[in-house]
Amino acid sequence: MMMKRWLSTACSMISIHLVLLALIVAVSNTGASGAKIGKFETIEVAYDAPDTSVELVGYLSIPPSDKIKSAKPPLVVLLHQANESAESWNIFRDELLATGNAVFAMDLRGYGLSTFDLKANRLRPKNTFYVGESMNFPSDIAFLVGKAIEVHGSKFDTTRLAVIGASVGGNAGLIYAQNEPRVVYVALISPGLEYAGLRIVPVLREYGDRPVFMAYADKDVYSRESISLVSDLVPRVLDIKEFDSMFHGNRLINSNIPLRVKLQEDLAKYFGK
Repeated sequence: MMMKRWLSTACSMISIHLVLLALIVAVSNTGASGAKIGKFETIEVAYDAPDTSVELVGYLSIPPSDKIKSAKPPLVVLLHQANESAESWNIFRDELLATGNAVFAMDLRGYGLSTFDLKANRLRPKNTFYVGESMNFPSDIAFLVGKAIEVHGSKFDTTRLAVIGASVGGNAGLIYAQNEPRVVYVALISPGLEYAGLRIVPVLREYGDRPVFMAYADKDVYSRESISLVSDLVPRVLDIKEFDSMFHGNRLINSNIPLRVKLQEDLAKYFGK
């Protein structure tokens, strides 16, 4: 799988980047947000998607042993918004590692490094999709998280998972979590009633009583109105918080310390730390 990407881009800087990311790297890091982490391990997880159309790539980060508060750290799955990649989570990823969480951030198909087209045998232009392909996001998440658990599950607690998604990543993450009972907490940042065909109201109606948190910026009209309608349409109590901001999705998280603190508090609560 990695060889296909290497051969396709052997003369480009992308190929060098892929080879470096393919390594298991232990880095000494004070964190993009200034969080003191120390050395942590990051592993690239790359497999062909079940529909054999694209290679999916994610990154599993394990906190330093001195940050782990239980026998094994719980796992937080991070899912980015449109036109971003797993790298957009670096600030929050570092903070999660500093508080003893393992982190799995994946590039959704068509973004980041999840762009190797298996049928064409070449890299796609980024942010390029076939019609309806985004409907595969939830099954892609289930598949790649499952591979991370299957291959590297000895490094983290596979019974305690949380999902935090930005924009379309949140919608896709909620749909994934509906059929994954090990997910104890879901946070949707700037969700919408529908993104790229992924609708949340039918899922929330059947989701049960597992905790769901939603955050939005007061000037983000679509998310604000979507959450207002969700509150009217879904017969369950939702934890909802508005922030004074114009930002959406990953930018809202990266720019808002109180939001990140709220997420950390929720994770500590529902992971039982």
